[in-house]
Amino acid sequence: MADRPSDDNIRPVSFVNRRRVLLAVGGMALTSVSAPRLAGAASPALAAEHQPLAPGRGERRHHRGRPRYPLDKPLYFVDDAANSIALTIDDGPDPVYTPQVLRVLHRYRVRATFSMIGLRVAAYPHLAREVHDAGHKIANHTWNHADLAGMSAHRVHDEITRASHAIHSATGVHPGLFRAPYGAWSAKVIKECERARMIPLDWSVDPRDWSMPGVHKIVRNIMKNTQPGSIILEHDGGGNRSETVEALRIVLPRLLDEGYRFATP
Repeated sequence: MADRPSDDNIRPVSFVNRRRVLLAVGGMALTSVSAPRLAGAASPALAAEHQPLAPGRGERRHHRGRPRYPLDKPLYFVDDAANSIALTIDDGPDPVYTPQVLRVLHRYRVRATFSMIGLRVAAYPHLAREVHDAGHKIANHTWNHADLAGMSAHRVHDEITRASHAIHSATGVHPGLFRAPYGAWSAKVIKECERARMIPLDWSVDPRDWSMPGVHKIVRNIMKNTQPGSIILEHDGGGNRSETVEALRIVLPRLLDEGYRFATP
């Protein structure tokens, strides 16, 4: 039997923020956004820099349809037909919070996309299977939550491929979506997505739940910024996610009552 990674081998997830950077891809600008970082403590000054994602200047508010190859940018919005929105859950699977999130989603019959770290999938394959068996999508979130923006093409390939192998080994499914940690996109990352036939997935609503701002602030951020086509970012891994779970218990029925329909990209 193969050795299963222990929690001691999984780097603790704490959060540092990066400013958005513009990265040229095929002569077009890509907007990237900050998100949770592995290893190292986040300072209040850095946390204050993180702002909710807004659409790029001149970009259509609601993206209709899926990206076509060759790709030029990630997916920031889903098709907004029938008031569709998407919920994405990052940085798991986690033995404490992933099951709690699954129970909330089941209660409200909401399908979500879980962006999973390969190393954690290898440690908790049964949780990845539970997510898949419950009807949710699983996206590749690299092997070790790596910042890919400055990496060589070889290292980008290795981070993404190892995570895909772990997800496939646990669930029998090859992920068709990829989310870059920290929203750090580059030409190499986009090309690797093309090579692997994965859609690069970003987000358009960021309630910064990873910073534990309080349940009320998470709920208020989501309800204020969600519109038809929004992709909402939340987390089930990387630390204490009790506020996220409680916020989901509140926002899911509210969003459903407002007529939104949850879809997966």
